[in-house]
Amino acid sequence: METIIGVLLLITYLAFIVYAAKGGNLMLGLFIMAVLWSGLGAIGGVIDWPTINETIFNGGPTGFGPTAVYIIFGSWFGRILLETGIAGTIIRKAVELGGDKPGITCILLCIVTALIFTTSYGPGAVVAIGVIVFPIMLSLGIPKTLAAGSFVMSVGCGLYFNQSLLTQAAGTMMIGDAKYLSTAAEWSQWYRFAFAAFVIHFISIVLMVILSRKKGKKAHAWAATPNVDTNGKKVGVLAMLTPLLPVFLSIVFGIQQVPAICFAVIWALLFTGNLKSWNKIAEMVQKTFHDGVADVGLVLAFLMFLQMFIKSAGSCKDLLAPIVAPIMPTNVLALFLIFGIFGFLALYRGPLTIWGAGVATFVIVASATNLPLSILYPLFYIPCCTITTNVCPTQSWNMWAIGYTQVNIKDFMRQVLPYALPCAFVLEVVAYFMFAI
Repeated sequence: METIIGVLLLITYLAFIVYAAKGGNLMLGLFIMAVLWSGLGAIGGVIDWPTINETIFNGGPTGFGPTAVYIIFGSWFGRILLETGIAGTIIRKAVELGGDKPGITCILLCIVTALIFTTSYGPGAVVAIGVIVFPIMLSLGIPKTLAAGSFVMSVGCGLYFNQSLLTQAAGTMMIGDAKYLSTAAEWSQWYRFAFAAFVIHFISIVLMVILSRKKGKKAHAWAATPNVDTNGKKVGVLAMLTPLLPVFLSIVFGIQQVPAICFAVIWALLFTGNLKSWNKIAEMVQKTFHDGVADVGLVLAFLMFLQMFIKSAGSCKDLLAPIVAPIMPTNVLALFLIFGIFGFLALYRGPLTIWGAGVATFVIVASATNLPLSILYPLFYIPCCTITTNVCPTQSWNMWAIGYTQVNIKDFMRQVLPYALPCAFVLEVVAYFMFAI
């Protein structure tokens, strides 16, 4: 009976992969999967009613509360950077520095975007930066596919440091109540890798810009102008350091994410002249926090339903392990190489992304290998960051960029995949040597 139930779990897992790849609603899909796996687990004798009632459908969403707070604060911080004019001013300085060299300007805009998203988070922040960056790129003759590809890959480049996404992933990849990035030592270990990942990822962007401009034709966009709209706001050098402050405070002083962001917000308001009036402070904080929450509302809803499925999948691991363990690679290097070679399976919410069907893959791999979270976390985070959030069309801000630049999805994928997939492979190899040895 247990073997039959395990096979049924795998069949529903494969069906969910197909459903996700075809663009099915993931919130509803995850809820149905949680119901199905809870029912099958109950039939298989590994789940009882208290587990279904308390652990899966109630404990899943409520246990995600701390991570939701990190996501909201990261999104709020992004809105602060936009509202104070800090983001716009940094972008304008990059354009001035690039002068009349479109390739150099494109690379400078990419590094600015990457640095902003080491701390900022959320579709709203990506869109707000994009509507500034895209007209500049397009008016300089950067081809539309290259503009879209370089921008979204720059957003992804910053996410190796982004505490909002990192803690979100840690809340998804849990073994029991344990999760990675729960201690200062683990954060320190991760940041060492993040530096390497940022450099490798950005090199892939630079190569894309250089090689694409050599073989491509210049294409000017519709009514695009090189002007940067900063809403008339210009800020000084100290204010422009704001995007780096949360990561700096975390690495150097071990300050937690929320107080680090609060300190950076105060810094931003101080050095942009927004601390002169109590009413002005209250108005800006209230407006940006409201907009920040609105930006990530659907993201949080998706993650709440995802937690239900995670809990149900974790409860069913004893039914899956006997089937999967015999065919699971026992060599850790082989596992990292497999994830690197098959990184494309993180596209369209496939089996290698924890933001889709890969959450079940994580449970299967964790139960079959008994590897520690310090190894499983980078193994799974790389495809979901380097591929899913970086270039996958199912990611909301990637789809927005594709639509804004009026690029065909196939042309977009031809532009980014030759650089994103090798980047993911290289990062898996680097991660093996940094985490598994």
